[in-house]
Amino acid sequence: MDGAFQAQLAALGDEVVAAAIPEGCKQTAAWCIGQLPALYAKFRQTCESRYGEEISRLVQSLLKELATSQQTCPEAHQLAARIDDRLRLLHEQFGLPGLNLKVPPSLTRSFRKGRLSG
Repeated sequence: MDGAFQAQLAALGDEVVAAAIPEGCKQTAAWCIGQLPALYAKFRQTCESRYGEEISRLVQSLLKELATSQQTCPEAHQLAARIDDRLRLLHEQFGLPGLNLKVPPSLTRSFRKGRLSG
């Protein structure tokens, strides 16, 4: 896998670990992000849709976890928006097909606010 690609995924993982979100939510998010490098490597080598679908499933689970954590906090919503934005940009930069993500309803307002004010 390309070094720049790996570096961006690693930075995303570091951001999750450093986030001020509930510990259980953080562990799930870090686990999901930790699975991405190997999946992206397989996806980029083979272009098989099953890897792209698994990446989408993991990211969707991550966003859902951030949206529905028992102790949902504004930081979790902001982190979800940043993850969504950074992965979209990563896909654009490296010519990968977009992720088909369904934004959890509780995050829709946060996403809109973040994008309108950003």
